[in-house]
Amino acid sequence: MAAFFQRIVFPIKQFFTIPNTSARWFWDSVLFPFLVTRSIWELVGYFAYGNYVPNPSYLHHIERGYFLTRIFALDIFARWDSGWYFSIIRDGYRPSADLTQSYSNMAFFPLYPYLVKSLGWLGLDLPNGYYVFVGVLLSNLLFIVALALLYRLIIVELGLSEETAKRTLGLIFVFPASFYFASFYTESLFLFLAVAGFTFALREKWLPTGILAALAVLTRSQGVVLLLALVWLYMEKRRWHWREIRSSILWFALAPLALLLHFYHLYLKSGRVFALFEAMSAWGGLSDSNLGDPFRNLINPWLDVFKIDLVFALLFLACGVYILWKWPNKAYGLFALLMCFLPLYTGLLVSVSRYMLIIFPVFILLGEKLKDRNAYDAVRAVWFALQILYFAGWVNYYWIA
Repeated sequence: MAAFFQRIVFPIKQFFTIPNTSARWFWDSVLFPFLVTRSIWELVGYFAYGNYVPNPSYLHHIERGYFLTRIFALDIFARWDSGWYFSIIRDGYRPSADLTQSYSNMAFFPLYPYLVKSLGWLGLDLPNGYYVFVGVLLSNLLFIVALALLYRLIIVELGLSEETAKRTLGLIFVFPASFYFASFYTESLFLFLAVAGFTFALREKWLPTGILAALAVLTRSQGVVLLLALVWLYMEKRRWHWREIRSSILWFALAPLALLLHFYHLYLKSGRVFALFEAMSAWGGLSDSNLGDPFRNLINPWLDVFKIDLVFALLFLACGVYILWKWPNKAYGLFALLMCFLPLYTGLLVSVSRYMLIIFPVFILLGEKLKDRNAYDAVRAVWFALQILYFAGWVNYYWIA
């Protein structure tokens, strides 16, 4: 029993004891706002679904009364790409007749749906509600752990104040697209892997860093950006002296190896070596039509998601440039900028707010700079108002991100 406490309980207790912080930091900055936001989203979901007009373009789901499960409290956290991840869980990867022209689940990465499948790997015939519950539970638990890691990283690894950590998490909770952290999506998983990856890299623990990078590239395409940023951080730790490179750098090879194994898996399913890229091209990308009219989503005269996303894109790009310029660890700036550029390369401003959501260095920067209480409260009020509007639209099948 003593050995159990020494190996398991003591490290957990030590993790929650951060020097120069209040004893209640986890409750005040993580758990309490977590419970409040989720409760509000449930209330908004029940109100919006009964009082607002659903998107008529999705009559199939509207007439059926649900998206993936009849359990309304869970189903409101499953929309859009949730269906594709769900298809991987239920049926595995299946190529379309023409990968480059027709949508298929081969454009999506495997780690999140494979984790959600859980007991399904035993061949059990489980109801849809089980998988949605596991997916939503996994997203929420990973989000809690990611925020706790981020709080610690800001204070211990970066040496910033507890007030900066509090403001950073406060901004993340109210960001307009933050409900994706509670949804049947990969945002929480990727945020956890990114924050944990930087934490281990800053401590120069390269084996877990390489494992986390490998898991990230199996989570979403932006995992490659995380890999590049962590390799950059490795070189920063060696002051870019090539003679100081050690065999520990080989742990980063786990990421391309994992990606190659996924490529091979898709090849067995489709007979196409580059099935992933072909499938992703069907969802839009750097095409001639996009380059010729990159801002066609901005033509509507009213304020919509695309115009708001443009504002966020410019804000996050500016913050990324500042981080790269001012912060001593340039890896954070590289991560922020590349994470901004990837969703913008189409020029269509689709899903921008969701992609910005996981760029944690920008939230740290804003948490550090928004020291004036009135300015901080004003930003949070505007963001939270947008979040409520976004979630009401999301519940009713309107495109948000």
